Amino acid sequence: MASPPNEYAFDYDVMKQAAENWRQREAERERKTRAVHNKRYDEAETKERLAKWVNRRLHHVKAAVHGAPEALPRDLSALVSREAFAPDEIDNDLVERVIGETRDFLAVAFLERALQATRCVGRIETRLSGGRQSYGTGFLVSPRLLLTNHHVLETAEHAADSVIEFDYQVDRLDQPLAVQRFELDPKTFFLNNKGFDFALVAVKPTSTRGRPLADYGWCPLVKEEGKVRTGDCINIVQHPRGEMKQVVIRENRLLDLPENLEKLDWVAHYEADTEPGSSGAPVFSDLWEVVALHHSGVPKTDPQGRFLDVHDNIWKRGDDPLRLAWVANEGIRVSRLMAFIEKAPVQPHEEELRAEFVAGREPPPPRPLAPPSVPEPEPTSIGATTMDEHRMPPAIRLTSGTVSITIPLHITVSLGLPAAAGVTLPSVELPPVADEVGLEKVEPDKSDPHYANRPGYSPDFLGFAVPFPRLTNAVKAKAFALPGLSGDAKYELKYHHYSVLFNKDRQLAFVAGVNYDPTAPVQHPRDKDGDKWYFDPRVSEDGAFQAGEALYAGNPLDRGHLVRRADAGWGATKQEAKLANDDTFHFTNCSPQHAITNQGKVKEAPPGLKLWGKLEEHVATQGKKNKRKLCVFNGPVFQPSDKLYRGVRIPQEFWKVVVFANDERDPAVAAFVLTQAALIQGLEEEFQVGEYKAVQVRVKDLEAKTNLNFGPFRDWDVLEQEGAEESFRGEVPAVVLESVIDMVL
Repeated sequence: MASPPNEYAFDYDVMKQAAENWRQREAERERKTRAVHNKRYDEAETKERLAKWVNRRLHHVKAAVHGAPEALPRDLSALVSREAFAPDEIDNDLVERVIGETRDFLAVAFLERALQATRCVGRIETRLSGGRQSYGTGFLVSPRLLLTNHHVLETAEHAADSVIEFDYQVDRLDQPLAVQRFELDPKTFFLNNKGFDFALVAVKPTSTRGRPLADYGWCPLVKEEGKVRTGDCINIVQHPRGEMKQVVIRENRLLDLPENLEKLDWVAHYEADTEPGSSGAPVFSDLWEVVALHHSGVPKTDPQGRFLDVHDNIWKRGDDPLRLAWVANEGIRVSRLMAFIEKAPVQPHEEELRAEFVAGREPPPPRPLAPPSVPEPEPTSIGATTMDEHRMPPAIRLTSGTVSITIPLHITVSLGLPAAAGVTLPSVELPPVADEVGLEKVEPDKSDPHYANRPGYSPDFLGFAVPFPRLTNAVKAKAFALPGLSGDAKYELKYHHYSVLFNKDRQLAFVAGVNYDPTAPVQHPRDKDGDKWYFDPRVSEDGAFQAGEALYAGNPLDRGHLVRRADAGWGATKQEAKLANDDTFHFTNCSPQHAITNQGKVKEAPPGLKLWGKLEEHVATQGKKNKRKLCVFNGPVFQPSDKLYRGVRIPQEFWKVVVFANDERDPAVAAFVLTQAALIQGLEEEFQVGEYKAVQVRVKDLEAKTNLNFGPFRDWDVLEQEGAEESFRGEVPAVVLESVIDMVL
């Protein structure tokens, strides 16, 4: 029997009340719509509200040029430079003038603000009985607090059974991001109210994969009015039906903000496409300020007030809510919500987080998540200043006649400034950014000396679960285990973009696994001052259990990366790429290789060795349209016959497993061994570097060689697919690779 279906945040009573609110306001709403259409703005809003809106809009323009209105067109500069407008100064001509003068300018910052605002919106998943889940939307409103609807989190117990998932979305190449799950923490803070249909709850500061919550920023709520007026465009970021994050943008308008009505003063009505599961989504103005908390669609009704479905049939309580037809949406106004929360009783230990929320502090610029694949631009001249655009965060840059924004898309919007007039515009001063880093030397991450914040390998990197290989019971006793952890987690040494399972007996890693993104905008180059390797202090400060420099001194052994420097050294910023690049120079990620590295850099290296460093690049570039992300695992094959040298047995073979999404977006795996050609024939011969060959093997055969459990990789193995046997040599289920075109993918 099929299990009960998952649920989406939906409350019949809330929807019923929204329909009644909509009905009550029909005549007034239509009057306001006509007034805005005819540009009689003071008939749609009071002059007090219009004055607040005008002054707030001009304030944003002034802030964007850092108090330098001379950089603006003459009319806009005059508006920005004067004192705030009083209500009795407001007329329709002034409102129309402000709309026209600020529209193009504020549009420049639209995507910059959107990048930050959408980042902190996530999908709420609540565990129900019977293995089911309920889904809603929520968003961060302070460094630790999340806002959603009461009917999403009705009790603290519901919150304790819930997580917020960030990055449940795709990038511009339609590739899924690695989802980060954060547990909710109602013991630290929980406040909700059914009347205002909100729930405010604390979130744990670190995801289950070790990512800091601070990476996602937050959308501070502003209690002052004037953020939006009737007829303005609004934007919604949501997870409709629990699906990936979606944005309803621009072609939606605020229809009504009831005023001076005791029962309806707290609601906002607006156009937008939403679904069950969108509950708890933020409703943004064009300045990406939160103006409302979305809590219900307004259902379509017949003249008798009965709900209708998408086929205009009567919809009854208990029917599938996904069949409902909707005419509009209702949200809770932020100004009213803030006034309530500010005075609501909370526990003494919750006061500090409530005060931080009410203060509305702006977050720092967020770190981009899934940047497009773009080459690093050349330095760009701005006035008398030369600035490297690629190291800048999403930011406004002013030049004569245009304003441009990098987010990292590069968009130029004309302001209509007369370039011939010789106006010199000052560059906008920006706060210092963390990714202004040099390439002068390799060094560990100084900001994380105890390795507590390194996220490690992400199993969700490809959009489906790619678990890290597990140690079998036969070798667990040889593995280094971190204190204070249990299960398989205690064996995982996490770094930037990769993780390691370490064999303390052999002083080398069992396996190193990396998330490789060849589409990232920053690919860290090899540092000019050469390589410098480090011990991992978690394993031992003095290098005990780690094969260090003493092994490589005065001989042809090379320090070979297991996770290649180039595979890990990518990022959204230079800082991220450099941290990941430098982390690969830990001795836990090092394995001795004779006279060459896994990149085959020595000219006289045999073809098999040179080919070894090209395997993942070839897989990454075999997609139909773009380079594809990969999960790559590398390790030595430990054999009793390995030669003992300076107390360390030198591996004679190495293996590699590459996991990717094929052109149908199904999981696929290719496994390889760097071995002696004679070994394919089953011969046991003396180790000779010159006989190395790269061989594609079956995952299940590799498991037997490595004592690792590759889990679902066996089912995804391309050599287990029909027709693969045609590439095998003789009786041996393996493919000898003379070049990358011999690979079976």
